[in-house]
Amino acid sequence: MRSFRLILVAVRELRSRRNLALDRAAGIAAGSGARIELFHDLSTPVYVDTMISGGKSLEEFKRTLRAAALRRLELLAKPLRARGLKVSTATAWDYPPFEAVVRRAVAIHADLIVANKRGHHRLPTVLGYTDWELLRASPVPVLLTKHARYRARAAVLAAIDPLHAAAGQRALERQILRQAAGLAIALRAPLHAVHVLAPWEQSGQDRAALVARLARPARIRPARIHLLEGSPDVLLPATARRLRAGAVVMGAMSRRGLQRFFVGNSAERLLDDFHCDVLVVKPPRFALHMPRARRGIFFLPTMPLA
Repeated sequence: MRSFRLILVAVRELRSRRNLALDRAAGIAAGSGARIELFHDLSTPVYVDTMISGGKSLEEFKRTLRAAALRRLELLAKPLRARGLKVSTATAWDYPPFEAVVRRAVAIHADLIVANKRGHHRLPTVLGYTDWELLRASPVPVLLTKHARYRARAAVLAAIDPLHAAAGQRALERQILRQAAGLAIALRAPLHAVHVLAPWEQSGQDRAALVARLARPARIRPARIHLLEGSPDVLLPATARRLRAGAVVMGAMSRRGLQRFFVGNSAERLLDDFHCDVLVVKPPRFALHMPRARRGIFFLPTMPLA
């Protein structure tokens, strides 16, 4: 069974000279046989008075911008196809962008979203979005790419919680290990697992045995299982740096997932502290909390004066 079948690449900047998300998706697809879709959401606000003065019909305006975006996507797809990869392109009038990406991924049954990590800022409009909003909303695993100097076959690190699994909620931990193993196989990289026991937690159990049992299906060597005690927000990024990891795989939206360690904006700081890519995984039955229908064009009534 292939680890990945269809990868959606969220192309935010059509004229960027280099797209890390595209590079990473190509590497995963080459190792897994997955197809790639390059997707760009047409979310630019359209001012009504500009449309009226321009003399174009709405449908003509939409066709013109969509055709230009598809041409740029085809230019990005061409070198990937030359490598023997199966690549398609798509655009949609939809907003905000993070919803557009999630809606497209769900519609085409993608099993991975790859996107470049943006900065810490929030755009001051309704169209603005952050990586954290994409991570929170998507039922599909999201890989945020952030390291321009990615090393071939760099380690994949799965952040797991055997205490979570011992509590009878094993689905997310299994999902983390399954995704981490699939990523490691596709990239032909070594797979490690790490569990950090926070100072305020008491295991009361044999952690080593719990981790070993949880990691057994992923066939992780004992020497690549790391049991640590201390602050997770310090030790997880430090371990990733020590192992020179290319990606960290972790869970979100669970009692002992990403929210266990952090509250509010501190979760975004964790993503910033990792120097490598971050793959965030949801529980198998994570629900989609947004309309499935696209929103179309976002209209604004008046062009703002300079």
